[in-house]
Amino acid sequence: AVVGTSYWMAPELCTKTPYGPKVDIWALGIMEMLEGEPPYFDQSPDKARHVIATRGTPKLQDPRQWSALLHDYLNCCLEVEVDGRWSAEELLQHPFLTSVKPLSSLALLIAAAKE
Repeated sequence: AVVGTSYWMAPELCTKTPYGPKVDIWALGIMEMLEGEPPYFDQSPDKARHVIATRGTPKLQDPRQWSALLHDYLNCCLEVEVDGRWSAEELLQHPFLTSVKPLSSLALLIAAAKE
């Protein structure tokens, strides 16, 4: 049985093929945090599953506003072929995550935003 919400499903779930933990990597990669809603949200759940299964990796609405590093990270998460999709361990080593400043660097920004 297929379990999950259509808009966040990996292609292998939509095509009812065997799947493993990398279905969650695809779900991580879906661009809701960047764009405010998941790809294909204007479609019915059935149509969204069909589009995911047939069109592969969704595209950002305005890709120019995002860094090349973010694009590469998303491509690693949203690889249609499961064998090419990165694992959680691999993603933790991706420069998009390893090159960020520590959380403590946000303290000044948060304080400024509160003023």
